[in-house]
Amino acid sequence: MQFLTNLFQDLRISKNSVEGSQTSVRAIQNESHIDTLSEKIDQLYIMNLAALELLTELGITQSQIMKKIEEIDLRDGKLNGKLSQPTECPDCGHRISKRRTNCFYCGSKINSFGFKAT
Repeated sequence: MQFLTNLFQDLRISKNSVEGSQTSVRAIQNESHIDTLSEKIDQLYIMNLAALELLTELGITQSQIMKKIEEIDLRDGKLNGKLSQPTECPDCGHRISKRRTNCFYCGSKINSFGFKAT
């Protein structure tokens, strides 16, 4: 009986060790993804800052910029700081997943903004 108990505990220890190793690998992968996202956020911040400064230099007021941001935000019907991608193919009208780059039905290429790619 003791043999079976020891065997069972050894199996549980091995299983927990494997799960711990898998968790460590996932943590490393997540750190890498976070680093990549941080770099992209920094790049977007700089691009937006440059665009805002150029617009200001061209005489566009902050009020006009804020109105345009609100207008764009409302394109999906919600004032929430997000812009949902359309879920229909612009060519054939079939519903498509937001994650697809091509329409499953007609093959039309869809870019990341949900518009037909040229």
